[in-house]
Amino acid sequence: MLKELSCNTVVIEDIELEVFGAESEMALKNFSIPPRPATLFELQKEIAKDEPDLNLIARLVSSDVALTAALLNIVNSASYSLSRRCETVVQAINMLGLNQVSNIFTSLVLRKVLKTEGPQLTRFWDVSSKRSYAMSRLAKSLKGVDFDVAQSFGLFCDVGIPLLMQRFPNYGATLKACNEEKIKSFTDIEHEHHNTDHALIGAIMARSWGISKSLCLAIRLHHDYSVFLDPAIPDSVSRLIAMSLVSEISIQRYAGLNQSNEWDKGGDMASGALMLSDQCVEDWINQLCEDFSDGKS
Repeated sequence: MLKELSCNTVVIEDIELEVFGAESEMALKNFSIPPRPATLFELQKEIAKDEPDLNLIARLVSSDVALTAALLNIVNSASYSLSRRCETVVQAINMLGLNQVSNIFTSLVLRKVLKTEGPQLTRFWDVSSKRSYAMSRLAKSLKGVDFDVAQSFGLFCDVGIPLLMQRFPNYGATLKACNEEKIKSFTDIEHEHHNTDHALIGAIMARSWGISKSLCLAIRLHHDYSVFLDPAIPDSVSRLIAMSLVSEISIQRYAGLNQSNEWDKGGDMASGALMLSDQCVEDWINQLCEDFSDGKS
């Protein structure tokens, strides 16, 4: 568990030790965190090159017929509103770009390697999809964070939840208690019950899957709203966390839930970090709810 924010430098070092240190390797084993599939590793390695081989990337993505079909189905959905239909992976890359196709492929791989049985996990994937969309939508307009990065954060920030569900049979009750808690941090409640939390486990998995260091930091801290008051935290990290709170309250509103305890805990500071007035936040909530209704997630 993170130390108190008495010294900013120490906190950053503590986070890095948690996520990148030797103890994180034990978490990879103890929580059965699935390793990054070889195909995804090769895809990320090729995209990172100065001159990626588009044909090789298309072959890598197309190596799994079911995933390819699912990817093209997403690309041709209302979320992207393309001017013409994509029939191949190469067309998808040309129209959306490498990073966008990589994000979609990664989300599909995640669904494949993580168990998805039960109503709680069905809800988890629905929220994950909506959050990723909302994050990218906000990033495109508010700037300060690349929209591909925002989308990746939306996908990975709660990935520790299904891992904790697999590890602890009673985690569903803990999750309910976390969602109902109005004062304590979400992750503090998890620690009280299980001596760990989904933000830490999610950050460790993201690190093992080749996600950037700054994104891992944002995943680790996304329930710690003191980041908005800490000058040592990179602006891109605090903006990601602020956008996630706006996304969360929008999803809550769309689902017919009038209150989000997380917004009550950190919403005012998130609005300040994004330099949004109360009316601007309300406008964004309404816009995102409209997008969800139109199937854009």
